[in-house]
Amino acid sequence: MRARTFAPASAPTPAPASAPAENIILAPFTIAVDSREQAPYRFESIPLAAAQRKQGKRLVVPTEFRTLVSGDYSIIGCESRVAVERKSLEDLYSTLGQGRERFEKEVERLNDLECAAVVVEASWSEIIRPADFRVKWRSELNPASVAGTMFAWAVRYRNVRWIVAKNRRGGMKETFGVLSEWWARSRKHNHKEE
Repeated sequence: MRARTFAPASAPTPAPASAPAENIILAPFTIAVDSREQAPYRFESIPLAAAQRKQGKRLVVPTEFRTLVSGDYSIIGCESRVAVERKSLEDLYSTLGQGRERFEKEVERLNDLECAAVVVEASWSEIIRPADFRVKWRSELNPASVAGTMFAWAVRYRNVRWIVAKNRRGGMKETFGVLSEWWARSRKHNHKEE
């Protein structure tokens, strides 16, 4: 994910005690977090452009819990246009095994959006050889079947990107990256229409 340059918020917002208000950059949107999300991202330590980091700037990303129809994360007011589904390695195997039918319906709903992604918090090595990375790995699902499903669904549901994010922190950054990039492009597109 590429670091993004953000303009400072026009109205100062309360800053955490660790950062003076003038060093806070408020994200231009609020992330909707599904209220059923069991381990929600906090969206802290999001990369900024190098010049902003040197100035000691820090990005604050507002979040709000809501019940989302599709995905675990979206943007307030744009829930029917963009969403990201988060999967830990264990959850990926579970939903492609026992919960496969329900999860495919979720991916079908995501496919109807302008922009959607499934972010997997694991590396390809972990996806293909989970027992090598998880001491108490218990899934009987064939790893080749999991990878095959990911590739097949990436073709079948072309509007849904599959992002292998290496770990939880990478998943948070990739989720923010998808939402941020969609936000920037949708604003640019809206300005061209005006």
